[in-house]
Amino acid sequence: MNNRRNVSDADFDQSPSDLDATEHATDAADSETVGTDHAVDPGGVIPAAVDSGPEPVRAAAPRHGLRRKVLLVAAAATIGVLAIGGGTAAAMAKHVTITVDGEQREITTLAGSVSGALSSAGLTTSEHDVLAPAADVQISDGGQIALERARLLSLTINGQQREVWTTADTVDQALVELGQDPAAFELSADRSREIPLDGLAVTANALRSVSLSVAGAAAAPLQTGAGTVAELLVDQGITLAAADTVDPALTTPVTDGLPITVTRIAVSTVTETVPLPVTDQQIDDPSLDKGTTVVAVAGTAGAQQVVSQVTTTNGVETARQEVSRTTITESIPNQVHVGSKSTLDVQGSRVFFHDTEFGVNWDGLAYCESTNNPHAVYNPSGYPSTYGLFQFDLPTWASVGGSGNPGDATPEEQLVRAKLLYQSRGLEPWLCGYAASGPPAG
Repeated sequence: MNNRRNVSDADFDQSPSDLDATEHATDAADSETVGTDHAVDPGGVIPAAVDSGPEPVRAAAPRHGLRRKVLLVAAAATIGVLAIGGGTAAAMAKHVTITVDGEQREITTLAGSVSGALSSAGLTTSEHDVLAPAADVQISDGGQIALERARLLSLTINGQQREVWTTADTVDQALVELGQDPAAFELSADRSREIPLDGLAVTANALRSVSLSVAGAAAAPLQTGAGTVAELLVDQGITLAAADTVDPALTTPVTDGLPITVTRIAVSTVTETVPLPVTDQQIDDPSLDKGTTVVAVAGTAGAQQVVSQVTTTNGVETARQEVSRTTITESIPNQVHVGSKSTLDVQGSRVFFHDTEFGVNWDGLAYCESTNNPHAVYNPSGYPSTYGLFQFDLPTWASVGGSGNPGDATPEEQLVRAKLLYQSRGLEPWLCGYAASGPPAG
């Protein structure tokens, strides 16, 4: 409120007593303005604005000294009031340390209580926060205030959900405050993760010890909070192919000591090129001795494309099924000339080979055994009958690959079988073995 008015030249026509009254009225008006402008704010904030002083007046020259006196008196009164108000505010100010969730800040306040100091610092509290001292406690200069702000933790333990308010800074600390061992759980959030002021949802599953073998590898021990085998495989980043198997089944609950085996089974289609064998095309050649063969023209192998379905178990082939076979190139057979010229020296019923292979006089041996008669039969009393040029009994003939009666075989086959017997037993089977060392007969 400002009661000042502009002063005109007419004012100077007043009597001295009137002038004194005017000065007193001006001083009173100035005092009211200061009191109003400098009243202390109820919220405890020190006022920063003051009255700028009396409005400027226009003074006539004859009264200049008197007007300046009036202004100086009014200004002095205003400064005095300001000095008194400022000193009172400074005396009421308090320096307070506020610690919020472990972080300190220093403030200066005119508030008298904890709640007022918090308000001065721009802080609010909720019903779940921890505040010390209490909000209505009076504070003094150098006071300490601690505020721990509560956070809502939505905690699901082994499928059971609960919501708790906590002043813990981290998930680990919150679990400890709730009487739980963080190391005994598999958590959906890192144990060291801070809980934000707007809350956090955490899932905790009790850890169980199991063993896991994948693709034939040795079983490895591990701890898991998974509820089923399927959840465990997901946690371990193991993806199953269509043919893979798991023992026990995916829906099996996880229990301590449970062995889990993942078998990798893959079915693939394999295309291969395989050679076709070269066959012999036999051509009779009367210019070659009987029993002689000669490859006149060598053949070439053909090729086939074979498509197979291959099953592997843990990387090892366990089954193969042919799907198709296609000939790419036909084989060209060997042209084999087979000699038909007889090498036998036939003299009536007697046959001579003129053969001394292995250093054996085969004609001499046959002469002693059968007089060179390929159809000779000998039936000794009490002994097995013997047949042919070299007098084979039936068991001995069969032991060297012969079939039927040796006497019915060609002379050439009888000689071949005799040589086979010699290679395995020497001359021991023949009573006439001594005759094999003589000169050829005939």
